[in-house]
Amino acid sequence: MAPKAKAALSDRSNRRDDVLEAAAALFASKGYAATSIRDIAQQVGILSGSLYYHFASKEELLLEAHARGVAQVTEAVEGALAAAGTPPWERMAAACCAHLEVLLGPSPFSQVITPQFPSHFDGDVRATLLQQREGYEDIFRTLVSALPLPATVSPRLFRLSLLGALNWTPTWYQPGGSESPASIAGGIVDAFRLQLDPGA
Repeated sequence: MAPKAKAALSDRSNRRDDVLEAAAALFASKGYAATSIRDIAQQVGILSGSLYYHFASKEELLLEAHARGVAQVTEAVEGALAAAGTPPWERMAAACCAHLEVLLGPSPFSQVITPQFPSHFDGDVRATLLQQREGYEDIFRTLVSALPLPATVSPRLFRLSLLGALNWTPTWYQPGGSESPASIAGGIVDAFRLQLDPGA
């Protein structure tokens, strides 16, 4: 490929990423319904018509932004688990720490991967959003299945309750405060662990 063609391809890819990041940030701050194609284009500094050169619709932007967010948090959690030891609670704590660091981090895609986000949609869009996150949910299903939970505790309800506690954190978290994402995640996991498995 000629140098000029390579440069043009690189510029196109960078602009596409810029559009996607702007869309994710606006979806998180304004909501999907309140965000227009014009809003996204203005954020990037291009004409609305030019945006369609990169994405066919606002729906396509949403689905790709969500997929990007899921990929980011999956990569972070899998990396944390690869470095963690074998004790089940230790692995759960490592996964929850990585999950929360992404959720509370600077990525514009983090807020479009919260469980509350798909609830705003229905039909094919909701189905696709849920399908995109299924592999990530499987990681936590596996982690929960390895925990020494009492027989009276539903693994499904435990998983949903734990993730719910983690995913609620952005509503009250203060960046730069005394508690880091890691310490918050550790505290949440400990609260569950000490109630269900005090000897762990």
